[in-house]
Amino acid sequence: MADISAHDGKAVVVWGEYRAIPMPIKGGEAPGTKLSHGLLLLEDGTEVFLETYNTPQSIRSPDERRHLNHKQVAVHGIVHRLMPVRGQGLMEPSINNIQAIVELPGS
Repeated sequence: MADISAHDGKAVVVWGEYRAIPMPIKGGEAPGTKLSHGLLLLEDGTEVFLETYNTPQSIRSPDERRHLNHKQVAVHGIVHRLMPVRGQGLMEPSINNIQAIVELPGS
């Protein structure tokens, strides 16, 4: 998390485990919700959402989710300590303007 804060708003490559997740909602997640979004789980346990909550870009493709779920990946994009949302949203880190998500060897 300290590295995210130090690079807030900058182009970076972030490594972690890809996780397909239901659309995030305040207070947790609804049971049985379809997996439609993604995040990176970093080594220190920090969760970094892929794109800003409630935008078209935050809905990850079925192929991406199926192929990369629970695999180690590198994501190229702009990292934000707090997700840049308009109005109400999650107060969590995100990586936006994603240029590429690459599966790491040995995943």
